Order: sequence, then structure tokens, then C-alpha cells
Amino acid sequence: MTDSDSRASSSAVGKGSEPKQSRLGQILAERPEARPQLRRAVGSLLATALVTIAAVGLLLIWHLRRRAQLIRDRLGPPRNVSLLDLSEAGDEKPRPAAGAADSSAR
Repeated sequence: MTDSDSRASSSAVGKGSEPKQSRLGQILAERPEARPQLRRAVGSLLATALVTIAAVGLLLIWHLRRRAQLIRDRLGPPRNVSLLDLSEAGDEKPRPAAGAADSSAR
């Protein structure tokens, strides 16, 4: 380890509890008058992101509703199905098996 390396590493660790400032932090420390401009820029960026997410959400909802309507239009009319009245059937009558109900419907 050379002398310049030891000085560079000791200066980085020498501050101890203070973390190294980011480039943005350095710019704001040098030019505090830029803070309102930065605030407006970040605000407009967040507003743009929010509007974009809302637009994509609306397009997704529109697409899903349209797709569902197209699928419904292709389906045939509903079939009339009569179900067994199970309220009158007691334990003495056995229920028909699932295979028997399917074969009688054909």
C-alpha cells in the first residue's frame, strides 16, 4: 500500500458517521438556489408518471371489457336446464351419479 492510498482511505473513513454526499447533494450544497427548480422538475416527473399509470389502467379496463363483450357475443344462447328438486328428496332416495345425469342429457 502506498502513501497516497493510505491517505485516500483514511480521509474517506476519517469522517466516521457522515456518509459521503451524492452528486445531487453536492450540487445542492454548492447552488441552493437550484432547489425550487429541482422541486418543480421532480413534481412534474411524478405527475407525468401518475397520468401515465392512470391512462394505462383505463386502457386496460377498456380492453378487458371489450374482450369480454366479444366473447359473450360469440357464445350461443343459454340452455334451459332443469335441476332436481332436492328439498323434497329425503335420505331414502339416492341421488343420481354424475355420470348418469350426463348420459341422460344426451
